[in-house]
Amino acid sequence: MKHGEVYSIPSDLDIGVSVPLIGINYCHANYRNVRGRSDITVLAYVLRGQGRIRVDSATHLPREGDVFILRKGSYHEVTAMPDQEGYWTYLWYNLHGNSDELLSAYQLKEKAHIPNAPLEDMFRKGFRLVKRNRRTNAEQAQTGIQLVCTEILIALTRLLKGRNLMLSEQTMRVKHYLDHLAGPFDSELLSRQMAMSYKQLNRLFKKETGTTIYHYLLSRKIAQAEMMLKDTSMTVSEIAFHLGYEDPHYFSNLFKLKTGTSPTAFRQRSAQS
Repeated sequence: MKHGEVYSIPSDLDIGVSVPLIGINYCHANYRNVRGRSDITVLAYVLRGQGRIRVDSATHLPREGDVFILRKGSYHEVTAMPDQEGYWTYLWYNLHGNSDELLSAYQLKEKAHIPNAPLEDMFRKGFRLVKRNRRTNAEQAQTGIQLVCTEILIALTRLLKGRNLMLSEQTMRVKHYLDHLAGPFDSELLSRQMAMSYKQLNRLFKKETGTTIYHYLLSRKIAQAEMMLKDTSMTVSEIAFHLGYEDPHYFSNLFKLKTGTSPTAFRQRSAQS
């Protein structure tokens, strides 16, 4: 359960990224919110308490003074930590459109959790702007909140650069390879292309992204499978082969393990929603 204020910001602009909703969540101890392959990005600042977020396979524990980012196209799970006094409270902005490209431009696409980010005033600036303009000039409010979001992303990039926490060129190359992989994964081929042992690559990748190469690739394949189950008429076997799995039964079991439901049940549920 949760409660809190929500502010809508209409927009008639044909723009790449918009911010139709912002708000504040006061999350009770039993609060849990799940989005499978989300179509929005959430940018949030924690005011008090502590919670748990999961973005694909990576889990983080944002607390007071932290920023967290739930990126579009990934699995989101947000829960409040039990046994804490008061509510887990955070300010949030919902970003629609090409928000993944925006995050990539500021090298934040893989940064789900930024601890000790003193940006409360910047987040509240957006709320003051929206409260002042959303009823009298919605277009101005939308333009203003977009600028505030850009200021926040720039501040986060500077903060991470100052802490030497941006992704290295090697990790970026591995990500690019995995993001454009067609067919089965070959760790030896990746090692040869990167001129580094797979063990070294995996250690570096996990240090910088918070997840292993295997789990990163698996989360992408599960997200692709969900998309194909919802948006195409391909059979489960065809989807498995397309994603590089020779055994459809193995793929189905893996999908159920990671999502809690079988591919067939997922497709049926998606068709009903």
